[in-house]
Amino acid sequence: MSLTARLADRIALENLKGVDRARKAVSFALSRRDRHLPLLAETRNLEVEGAAGPLPARLYVPRGAEAAGPMLVFFHGGGFILCDIETHDAFCVRLADAAGVRVLSCRYRLAPEAAFPAQLEDAVAALQWAGRNLERLGATRLAVGGDSAGGYLAVAGARAVNAGTPGAISAQVLIYPLLSMDDEVWATTLLQDARIVGRLAVQFIRAQLATSEGHSLLGGSHVATPPTLVVGGDRLDPCRPEATTYAAELRDAGVAVEERYFALQPHGFINLTHVSQASRDAVGEIGTLTAALLRGSTPSTSASR
Repeated sequence: MSLTARLADRIALENLKGVDRARKAVSFALSRRDRHLPLLAETRNLEVEGAAGPLPARLYVPRGAEAAGPMLVFFHGGGFILCDIETHDAFCVRLADAAGVRVLSCRYRLAPEAAFPAQLEDAVAALQWAGRNLERLGATRLAVGGDSAGGYLAVAGARAVNAGTPGAISAQVLIYPLLSMDDEVWATTLLQDARIVGRLAVQFIRAQLATSEGHSLLGGSHVATPPTLVVGGDRLDPCRPEATTYAAELRDAGVAVEERYFALQPHGFINLTHVSQASRDAVGEIGTLTAALLRGSTPSTSASR
C-alpha cells in the first residue's frame, strides 16, 4: 500500500472515531431523557425492509387510535450521520399521542459508513414495505414525515414512491427540513438565520456522504407532491429559508400546504421536550396539525409565525 493510501485510511479512521464520539454524545444527551411521556396503547419494535437488508423500526399506537386509520412513517434527522430511533423516541411518543395516529419510526443507514444515496434508498424501501404491510400495521393509508435530514428523506422518498404509485403517500409532515445541500444556496444570507453555522454543517454532511453534489429538492416538479405541513423554528433555524421557499413552490404548484414557524425555537427543538415547556407545547401543536392533515382536512395556504 502506498504512503498516500495509508494516510487516507488513517484520516478515514480518525474521522470515523470522531463521528462515533459525536453519536454517543448525542445519544447520551437525548435518549430516554423525557421522563414524563404520555401513555400509549402500544409500542412495538419491528423490522422493515431496507435497500440492503432489514432495518430497525418502532411502531407507536396511541390510545383511542382507529382500528384502521392513517399512519405516519417518520425518518429521524441528524444530518444523515447522527441520531437513531432512540434519540427521537420521545418526539414520536408525543406526536402519536397528540395526533391520535400511528407513527412508524424507521432507521436508515448512516454516513460515513454508507455513502449517499444509501439513506434515500433505505427510505424508499421502508415506505414501500409499509405500503405492502398496511393491514398488518393497522393502517389504511400512508403519510411521511421527518425532521431536518429526515425531512429530506421524506420529500425525496414520497416523490419516488408516488412517481411509481400515484397517491401512495397521502401527506407530508416536514419539520425544519434540510432540502438542499447546494453550497451556493447556503452561501446566501450568511449573516441571517444561523446560515454560517448551517453552511459549515452542510459542508461537513456532504463530506461524510461522500458526495460533492448539492442534491437540492428545490425548484423541481411537484406534480406528485401530496398535501404538506411545513414546520420550522425561528432565527436559530438555518433550514427555515429553504422551508419557506419549498412551501411557496408547493403553493404556486397548487399543492395544499400549511406552514407553522415557532418563535424563539431553534433547529432541533422537537428533541428538547425534556427541558423545555415551549418545545412540549410546540410538539403538541404539531400533533394537532398532523391530525388534521392526515384525516383529510385541507391545509390552509397561510403561514403562521
